[in-house]
Amino acid sequence: MLQLIKLELKKGRLTSYLWGALIAYLCIAGAMSVIYFADPANLEDPSFRSQAEMLSMIDLLVRATFIVYASVLLSKLIISEFKDKTIALLFAYPVNRKKLIFAKLAMVFIWTFVNVIVANLLVGGLFIGINSIWGYLSDPLQTEMLLQHGLTVFMQAFGAAGMCLLPLVAGLRNKSVPTTIVSSIVIVMIVCSNNLGFSLSSILAIPLSLSVLGILITYLSFRKIDQMDVA
Repeated sequence: MLQLIKLELKKGRLTSYLWGALIAYLCIAGAMSVIYFADPANLEDPSFRSQAEMLSMIDLLVRATFIVYASVLLSKLIISEFKDKTIALLFAYPVNRKKLIFAKLAMVFIWTFVNVIVANLLVGGLFIGINSIWGYLSDPLQTEMLLQHGLTVFMQAFGAAGMCLLPLVAGLRNKSVPTTIVSSIVIVMIVCSNNLGFSLSSILAIPLSLSVLGILITYLSFRKIDQMDVA
């Protein structure tokens, strides 16, 4: 399985994935900059009132970004190959079909999980540093809060990694790339939208349950891939 993931990374050019992640980090940091520096002018209803809320906002933006990013990867790695029927050539190799498909899925799952954590570390660390200079949020930065946030990020990363598989099921039915990407956006709008400081994803049971559901449904979708006609 690990060897298949390495081969898939080489085929898709790892540098392109790295550049994509870097651009995503910059976009998240840019969006947070707009929110952070615009909020002092909106004293009645700021987006966040403490550093803990600021870090939660960053986590929300990170997960939303990489759930959509994962749908693009899934479209490229799986949906497009089924649509163009190039998957038939891949299945001609003397390798178990399930291993090939699950190697692709594992790559997207791990990529999403790692990037959610890394993006939170980088962007969160950046804005903690910015706040130490500008001081718009005056509450003290406590170790206990950081540890609790770190644990939450870890669990939310798992939730996002599993949740990002759900759009694949919708897109696979019609072998449609737009359906896959639009489905991910709908999921983000429902689960990650921030309404008056509340988000469904803040209830950890919801993203974790959706993650398990995404993994289960994806497994059921491909469990009979050996008997499927992909020609």
